[in-house]
Amino acid sequence: MTKPKKSTIHIATKRFHPNYLLVAIPSRGLVSCEFVSSLLAQDNPLNITIRYRFEVGGEVGESRNRLVDYASKIGSEYVLFIDDDVIVPINCFNKLIYWANEGYDVVSGVYYSKQIPPQPLIFKGRGNGYLSKWKVGDIIKDADGIGMGLTLIKTSVFKKIARPWFLSVVGKKDKKTDLLVSMDETLYFCDKLKEAKISILVDTSIQAIHYDSETKTFYFNSNGRPVAVREDKVITNI
Repeated sequence: MTKPKKSTIHIATKRFHPNYLLVAIPSRGLVSCEFVSSLLAQDNPLNITIRYRFEVGGEVGESRNRLVDYASKIGSEYVLFIDDDVIVPINCFNKLIYWANEGYDVVSGVYYSKQIPPQPLIFKGRGNGYLSKWKVGDIIKDADGIGMGLTLIKTSVFKKIARPWFLSVVGKKDKKTDLLVSMDETLYFCDKLKEAKISILVDTSIQAIHYDSETKTFYFNSNGRPVAVREDKVITNI
């Protein structure tokens, strides 16, 4: 009795395993047209399948942890965190993947705090303000803290550090200084990266816009200067 031949389609399906990029979005449940438009304008990196996942509601650190779990479940090679109030620039997906292919495990663009004047969410050290000595287009390789609103992370990174990867810390006593310390989930994760000797690369040519949908205010870099714009006018106070 002859064995039935295996289906060519079945063999092809077994051999084909897409490289996934999971765009992971912690969300409050409402997103702006500007945010959606910025995602639709992206060119897909070659030979990579993009999946989108929203995690709606709940504490943001817990949402990020669940998004990482989902990335592992589907076998995604990359997790790209984009906050739902960050409007990403054209071609940023390609730029982030380029640096990942160059060997960097964590790659970030730049966006700015919602305050006057806006400040870039890039840090080196703790308690000493933001990293300021750079110009748009520079590649920063010595930052040890970033906002997570536009950050690509190889999924393999999460196997090298212990859970929880993201945790908001409020009023925890520091063993060295005996002071109470509060920290958001992004710097908590960055401290874990530092302990594991995993570096962060920031490509400052990737300039995003932080958007406050309640006040209709855009926070971004204009000609080398962080600005806040509302109704097409630069504003100097909230």
